[in-house]
Amino acid sequence: MLLPRLKWVPLLATLAGCAGAPANSGMDSFADYAESVFRHQNAIISRLMMLSDSDLLPDTDNFEDTEQEMHDACHLLNEYAEHEADGESMGLRFKAKVRSSIEGCDASVQKMEGLLSNIDPVPTPPHGQR
Repeated sequence: MLLPRLKWVPLLATLAGCAGAPANSGMDSFADYAESVFRHQNAIISRLMMLSDSDLLPDTDNFEDTEQEMHDACHLLNEYAEHEADGESMGLRFKAKVRSSIEGCDASVQKMEGLLSNIDPVPTPPHGQR
């Protein structure tokens, strides 16, 4: 299942509040980290779509499970971005849920990227690079 590619919403910075980025992220602020994870996930989704169109994706349970895990782990971040893009307001509880899900999203994106590197040698830029 592939999600539509979303453009980055600069207002995601409001999600960050005063939170700091995870120590292992290499980012100075949580907003930068959240943006980086969002962009990285979208780059992976784009690669998945291109490979799917070319019939190059493996048809294995492991690959499909990892892809589904990524979508599940990142669904709150994507939902947040959709709401922001539509100009909708969100409650503090929802924002806190999104904030607490981003590290799991990041881990699942990196796992999916690892599987993709075995079939598509074109690397996705790491966090912080565009």
